[in-house]
Amino acid sequence: MGTILIFLSTMVWGLTGGLIAATYSIINLGLYISKSPRTIDPSFMILGTFLYLFIGIALGRLLDVTRDQKAHLVKLLESLEQKEIKYRYLFDSIVDGLFVFEISDVYGEIKILSANSIVCDMFGYEREELFKVPFYELIDKNYQERMKYIFSKLYHAESELLFETTFIAKNGHKMVTECHCNSYRKNGKVYGNCVVRDITERKKVEEKIKYLTFHDSLTGIYNRAYFENELEKYDNPRYLPMSIIIGDMNGLKLVNDAFGHDEGDRMLKITAKCLKVSCRQGDTVARYGGDEFVILLPNTSNQEAENIIDRININISDAQVEPIPLSIALGSETKITDNQDIHLILKQAEDKMYQQKLISEQSNRSAVIATLERTLIEVSEETELHAVRLQTLCEKMCEKLNLTGSLRSELRLLAVLHDIGKVAIPQTILTKDSELSLDEWKLIRQHPEVGYRITQSSPDLAFIAKGILAHHERWDGTGYPRGLKKEDIPLSSRILAIVDAYDVMISGRAYKQKMSKEEAIEEIKRGAGTQFDPELTRVFLEIVTNET
Repeated sequence: MGTILIFLSTMVWGLTGGLIAATYSIINLGLYISKSPRTIDPSFMILGTFLYLFIGIALGRLLDVTRDQKAHLVKLLESLEQKEIKYRYLFDSIVDGLFVFEISDVYGEIKILSANSIVCDMFGYEREELFKVPFYELIDKNYQERMKYIFSKLYHAESELLFETTFIAKNGHKMVTECHCNSYRKNGKVYGNCVVRDITERKKVEEKIKYLTFHDSLTGIYNRAYFENELEKYDNPRYLPMSIIIGDMNGLKLVNDAFGHDEGDRMLKITAKCLKVSCRQGDTVARYGGDEFVILLPNTSNQEAENIIDRININISDAQVEPIPLSIALGSETKITDNQDIHLILKQAEDKMYQQKLISEQSNRSAVIATLERTLIEVSEETELHAVRLQTLCEKMCEKLNLTGSLRSELRLLAVLHDIGKVAIPQTILTKDSELSLDEWKLIRQHPEVGYRITQSSPDLAFIAKGILAHHERWDGTGYPRGLKKEDIPLSSRILAIVDAYDVMISGRAYKQKMSKEEAIEEIKRGAGTQFDPELTRVFLEIVTNET
């Protein structure tokens, strides 16, 4: 009974309970012996006392140790659980994707064992779903063999590798990634960790920078820097004969001045496209300067280069660009032997181009002038008959004033092109039959300056530029664009102002009803000294009054 009591007390209270129970058992044992009619050997009593004490102490101590171990184990489990939580939090909160894998054989077969939430988001899979997908189905087919080679290297030796590859998400979206993988051996198996970073946007930016480094941002063809690199690269005997074509657009400055740089840019783009489609796949077409282009033709004879020039001219002609037709001067030269300087070949091609430009310059200018005249008639109410009438009246004024031949030539052309700046104004404004808004009127008032820039761009038209600029100035200084007055206004502009106003009055416009000859004469008289030169007005009135 004493032993049972010690055991039960020890189970409940440990060492303290065991000692109390042992003491209690010893007391009970002593009472039992004292009341027993039998004689008990004292040595037995001493032995029993120590026995009960030993049992109590041993059982109590054993239970206390067990309890301490249990408490330690509980704390250890709690610590491990906390570490697991922290590990999982760290695993999932890392900014890059991270997955743990096993390499099952030398052929680089992979099984994903664990993955953080970033990887799941990148690939579009739930975590458990991702583990069931065959690993190489996640990789673009163009990179699968390379990835197997990389993982087979990791299988052979514990190492770290940094590489780029392309993964495929669940929705089919391709991601360019940067991967940092390492491997290690444990229990005879090979495991690894892989940090994955999506660099798709970064690669796009890098490609864009690379593209802009070697391409012309306007036309999309190569730029001068790229051409010069290619020139050095192809300056090699195995690419002989090598031809170079240089082209220079005609009239680009005129287009920019007349119709704005947007129109000039459009013509540059069309020209670049014509050059590109005229050449072969291995040829290098580049924009060499503002309006200059250059073509590098490896393994191309002089005759083949001339054939390409013919194709370019045909494509340029077929482009039918309005309002100014496309035109380009082209020259070529061919390097035949290795001892020829490639830069001298380039210079000789450029010289031939300028020779061609000089030969075709006059015909190009004539075409431009004819185009400007036609365009002016199309976009405004300036008819050919109006121009003819102005020329006739100007010629009569020149005869009456006994003016020189150069001034007569100026007035003949000025009569036709004085409003050429209107080609840059929308036709809807020019032909509007109601009152113009303030902004529309400001736009209209710009046409003398636009006309001045257009004619200044062409040597054949430059001599009428000042006359165009001043043809809306008034004798009293209230005209535009510079507010000139009296004799500061060029003579040609003062003459044109009178004859143009008179013809518009008797012919009419969308915004103004035509007048009778008598009404127009009275209106011209009223303008003398304010709008018109009074002396020139007197001469003009003599001419028109005497007309039948």
